[in-house]
Amino acid sequence: MSLSPNENKEISEVLRDFGFNEKDEQVYLCLLSKGQTTLSPLAYELGLPVSTVQSTIKRLVDKGVVDVSKHKTRSLYEASPPNVFKHILKEQAKGIAGIIPLLDKLSSDPLTTPRLRVFQRERITEILNASLECKHKVVYEVISAKDFQDVIGEKYHYTRRRVQAGVELKSLRVRSREIKKYNTRIHTRERREARFLPPELDFRSSFLFWDNTVAFLSTKSEGLHWMVESESVREMYEQLFKLLWSVSGKMETLASEGSTKVQL
Repeated sequence: MSLSPNENKEISEVLRDFGFNEKDEQVYLCLLSKGQTTLSPLAYELGLPVSTVQSTIKRLVDKGVVDVSKHKTRSLYEASPPNVFKHILKEQAKGIAGIIPLLDKLSSDPLTTPRLRVFQRERITEILNASLECKHKVVYEVISAKDFQDVIGEKYHYTRRRVQAGVELKSLRVRSREIKKYNTRIHTRERREARFLPPELDFRSSFLFWDNTVAFLSTKSEGLHWMVESESVREMYEQLFKLLWSVSGKMETLASEGSTKVQL
């Protein structure tokens, strides 16, 4: 069965989060499609040196995603069923849960002064996850949708996660960089109020704020994002947001609901 480019990209992004490099991904996916095989045919199909495939398989065996068995004098390799990733995550979660009380003992009292954190490239999900845990259950954003999607990738479905978390969204969007179509029913279903910014505003970066936190997202090519916890900074951006909201227009680009699925 063939997959779409976006589906392949999503698989690649998730496997990278599991610590896979490019060779790990190639070998694992080839094993998954071939079933049980030996080293030489696998290396031949991938067009890689046997030594490279051998060292890669050793890493995958150590990760617990490839099984090895013996048939006479030959080693047979087979990709573990995809559900193995769920079991790995469960074990990791148990391990983390076990050390949280110990980490709490080392943690200092919460800071009352402003705090700035800088994130690079793949760590952008830390910002998004933090927004989903907001106390007031509402996130505000001024966003260039196309660039935002490029930054977060295909695997992180922010709207779906936000709706599941019961978090409302107030969104101001750059019209020229919009990538989806919406109407009132979609906005309601996805717990969103949205307006288009005035057409002369055509920027590529985005910012979000919630509670006492403001987060800034640059472009994928720049790969630098940051988040600041500050009541005074949040107050300033809230006032700017209200001003922009008052001069922005209705955002309805879809006449009927149809089957559009929004996964930003």
